[in-house]
Amino acid sequence: VGYRTYPTADVPGQVEDLERAAATLYKERKFLFHERRREKCGICLMGHSSGAHISLLMLVDRMKRQMNPSNHRIDDFHFTSYVGLSGPYDIGHHFDYEAGRGVEELSPMKPACGSTRRSFRDNSPASRLMSNLVDVDETSTALLSQYFPPSLLLHGIEDSTVPFTATSEAGRIIRSCGITNCVEAYIGGTSHQETVMEMMLGGPTKDAVLEWLKSDDEEQQSNSISMVEKSRL
Repeated sequence: VGYRTYPTADVPGQVEDLERAAATLYKERKFLFHERRREKCGICLMGHSSGAHISLLMLVDRMKRQMNPSNHRIDDFHFTSYVGLSGPYDIGHHFDYEAGRGVEELSPMKPACGSTRRSFRDNSPASRLMSNLVDVDETSTALLSQYFPPSLLLHGIEDSTVPFTATSEAGRIIRSCGITNCVEAYIGGTSHQETVMEMMLGGPTKDAVLEWLKSDDEEQQSNSISMVEKSRL
């Protein structure tokens, strides 16, 4: 799915593009959701880099709506899984990383995310998740994993565009909020673009994602961190 990029749209506009695409898919291809539910494979939401960032933001917003029936939208179907590849999930931290490389003013991330530290925090999925849970009672918090799909956050260890620590930090915060079905996987010897290329052409990234998606063991899909070494042969 494509979405508008800056300056045509900022991050909230990009998230809305994903919502519209999901609603259109559900409206015009509803049979796919029913067929896949019967086949127990479901509908997986996946994004790479900025796509991982805004798709995770969309899931956080959906979870908030689904926890409050008065805000529930008729097109808020449940994704059965989520895969984020090489995502910059904390915008403030990534801005500092880009500043260290001298590219913070060249990158469209700063204006797309509002240009202030507060807007960076508001547009970071894990920070928004924590903010959404401030007024949630303990009973609802215990049910968070029912509203949030099993998730795999995957990153290449040799990623110099978005460091793999972005994924480890996001995974830690998500689980600390009570969402236990969040898994991290790290691919050795793999750069930023290689993760998405391997999803298309084959390689350790695709193997790790498919193995996770096919797993029926709930323990394998929660509270785990894995490391995959890439063969140099």
